[in-house]
Amino acid sequence: MSLQSIRLEIDALDARIIALLAQRWRLVREAAKYKSTAREVEAKERQEQVVAGVRRMAEQQGLSPRVAELVYRILMSEFTALERREAGL
Repeated sequence: MSLQSIRLEIDALDARIIALLAQRWRLVREAAKYKSTAREVEAKERQEQVVAGVRRMAEQQGLSPRVAELVYRILMSEFTALERREAGL
């Protein structure tokens, strides 16, 4: 495998990741319609459930659970902030 082919595969994966993140964001926005308080938007317990699941999945796939957790904590933080703004909270 050449460096060029590796880069092409990475670019293809990045496109899939962005498409999945956009899909996740659409679902978060849809879920936000059922929330009316900042507490519901932040959903700390749900966030911790997501992180635990992501860490397990990462480990099963040979990815550092720490890396997966960091990525998801940033993702959830940003999505929560956007959700709060959209809800006017």
